[in-house]
Amino acid sequence: MTLASKTILRRVEAMGIDATAAHWNLVPPDLARRLRPSIARVADGLVTMLPTSDSLRMNRVIGFGHRGRATEAAIDEIVDHYRRMKLRRFSLLLGPGPQAGTIADWLLRRGFRPKDALTLLMRDCRLVVSRDTSEVRVTRARRESAGHVVRILEACFAMPASRRRWSLAAAAAPHTEHYLAFVGATAAGVGALRVQGDLAWLGAGATLTRWRGQGVHGALIAARLRRAARRGCRWAWVETSAPARGRPDGSRRNLIRLGFEEVCTKPTFVWQER
Repeated sequence: MTLASKTILRRVEAMGIDATAAHWNLVPPDLARRLRPSIARVADGLVTMLPTSDSLRMNRVIGFGHRGRATEAAIDEIVDHYRRMKLRRFSLLLGPGPQAGTIADWLLRRGFRPKDALTLLMRDCRLVVSRDTSEVRVTRARRESAGHVVRILEACFAMPASRRRWSLAAAAAPHTEHYLAFVGATAAGVGALRVQGDLAWLGAGATLTRWRGQGVHGALIAARLRRAARRGCRWAWVETSAPARGRPDGSRRNLIRLGFEEVCTKPTFVWQER
C-alpha cells in the first residue's frame, strides 16, 4: 500500500474529522454559552461554526466528499447553516476525495473563491528517524504543563485570550499528547501527537520566534515520530501551508528532511455573503 492509497487518504480525512469534532466538544460549558460554538455533519463533511469569530479556520468545512457522498444540495445546506448563525463568510478545505474536481466546479458556480492551500504530507513510521544533533531537549508535557503549551501556541498563532480556557482544556485532554521542546531551561516550542489505529497525526507545531533556526521544530518532529512508531503506527501525516511567495517554508522543509513526502495539495475555497 502506497502513501497515496485512496484507502489511506480516506482514513486520514476521517481521522481529521474525528479529531476536530473532539476538539470542539472540549469547550467548557460556561465558555460555550458565551462563544456559542457549533458543529454539524453534512453529507460526509464536518461543519464548524463560531459566531463570535470571523476566522476562516474556525468557520470551516473539512472532509467534504472524502467518502464520495457530496452533493450540490449538501453545499446549499452548508451555506444555510452559516447564514442561520449570521456568519458572513466561511471556508471549505477540499481534500483528495473521489469528487474533488466535481466539488470544486460546484463551489465556483456558487461564487466560492479559491484562497490559500494546505499540503498533506505523509511518512512511513517504520523508517528510522535520523539522529538529532541539536541541543534541544524534548519531553512529553504533563497535565500541569498545559499553561506552557498554550502560552507558546498563543504567542505563535495569535490565539485570542477569550478562548484560553478552551485551549487549556485541549492541552490537557487525554486523547492528544503534547510535547515541549526546551533550549536550556526555556520552553521554546510545542507539538501535538494524536494516534488512531495505525495512523498518527502531527499538529500544533510552534516555535517561539527567538528560538527559531536552532533545531526546535525538527526535534519535535523527530520525538513524535519515535513515539508514533513505539505506539505501533504505520503512517504519520501532517498538514502545513502550501509553498507561496513571501511565506516562510521552514515547517515543510523540516518535514521533508525527516522523511515526509508530499501527497497532495488541499485547496481552500471561501464563501462570503454579498
